[in-house]
Amino acid sequence: MISFYGGLTASIVVLTLLIGVGTHAARPAALDEALRAHGVLGPRLRRFAAAVVPFVEGALGVGGATALLTGHQRGLQAVLGLGTALFGLYAGYTRHVLALGRGGPCGCSHQDLPLSRWVTRRAVALAGLALAGAALAGAGPVRLSAAELLTLLLAAPACTVLLWSLPAAMHEPTGTTVHRTAEGASRWTSPPAL
Repeated sequence: MISFYGGLTASIVVLTLLIGVGTHAARPAALDEALRAHGVLGPRLRRFAAAVVPFVEGALGVGGATALLTGHQRGLQAVLGLGTALFGLYAGYTRHVLALGRGGPCGCSHQDLPLSRWVTRRAVALAGLALAGAALAGAGPVRLSAAELLTLLLAAPACTVLLWSLPAAMHEPTGTTVHRTAEGASRWTSPPAL
């Protein structure tokens, strides 16, 4: 059964990376606008991050999908290891922004969703899934029965969509606090970081 869980964790991470690059491609300015509202990065670093993050997500997503489909174990481990680092950095960044009392849009979807602790928690969960997937991929190639493959093909997209939707589902527009941005008060609201 380790093969199934390895395939599931890897599939969730790869699908999330592909969704991420897709949402950034659908609205390219959203990430730059979010990073500007957070007020943590300087202008050069902000523009660099807004250009590089979608590229890295796309490269990892395509590389992970290719490794999954071809059964390339080391390639999959590398993608999942880099995915762990990417999601870990994102979790640390969002936690830092919230700890500073700043808000803004999360920048991770086409919706105007405020940055919240649920964005951070989703990134932590994805980093954990990527790490687990890398460890499980090292245990051996994924060999699935027909029933396991069908279950995986149904479960991976469902789990990915649920995890991707977590911040939107947990968003509470009432009773939230306004956070400071680099330019002063903001229309963005989100609960304080815990």
